[in-house]
Amino acid sequence: MMEVLKIAVLFLGAFVVTIALSYGVSVSCMMVYDEGGVSAVLQSPECSRWVLSSGYPRNQTVNCQAATFQGSREYQEDRLLCDLHMKIPLLGKTGLEEFTIGLVAVFDGHGGNEASDMASKLLLDYFYMHAVFNSYKLMTRYRGVLPVTEDDVMQLEILREALLNTIHEVDFKFSQDAFEKKLFSGSTATVALLVDGKILIANVGDSKALLCTANIESGNLTANLSAIELTEDNHPDRDDERARIQAAGGSIIGLGVPRVNGILAVSRSIGDVYLKRFLLGFILIGRMHSRDSIRER
Repeated sequence: MMEVLKIAVLFLGAFVVTIALSYGVSVSCMMVYDEGGVSAVLQSPECSRWVLSSGYPRNQTVNCQAATFQGSREYQEDRLLCDLHMKIPLLGKTGLEEFTIGLVAVFDGHGGNEASDMASKLLLDYFYMHAVFNSYKLMTRYRGVLPVTEDDVMQLEILREALLNTIHEVDFKFSQDAFEKKLFSGSTATVALLVDGKILIANVGDSKALLCTANIESGNLTANLSAIELTEDNHPDRDDERARIQAAGGSIIGLGVPRVNGILAVSRSIGDVYLKRFLLGFILIGRMHSRDSIRER
């Protein structure tokens, strides 16, 4: 009996490794990821199968509608990103399964377009890779199959963790480039994940996400319109933001509107490296149809 059990465990282990390799996740590449994240994977010869896509060709989903206004500047500082049909392998009841995930993002740049441009080009690839590597970790923990009672919760947790890591790493990568090239730009980031009837929101700065509905009354041409605000602006005059900034040695100065050190009107952002010590973290909100929420700073 013990021999049969050993053979079964070895077979299952080989099965997990085979599936992982099919997605470009070897043991050595997993070690690279654990040490340095997606950026390290893309630079390592141990992970030669992973390369960045060109970014924008995947931003062509027909059902995504957007409008932009450039204003008086000579160039557009803002970027939009949308892919409603991302195929991401997630661990499920029967093993690794491909799920369709929708991703929509708005980046409101300021002080230049470098931060918003880099974030919009990296976000899809980084998010996909973080999700794949997180799924692989769960495969090794659960030996290839999630417990039936936990599959929905764990899949949402994989995506949540991938989104957290993606925004942190995109911000870190841009900050490195900004120090080297003396770039002073920054960007807000509001990202919405659509997965199995749930909406997961990541918010940096003050770009709003609203959930809008229209209920048409039976036998009547009128509609009742409603909107639910899914994000809370990161402004320096909020009590919690003011306390955090002042604890880090910063100040809130009102020049027209409250600003961090009299400069920036948002208290969290991607980039803005000259203020980075005061602009830490972001807020993640997960909303389901029941309107339950999860927040993390």
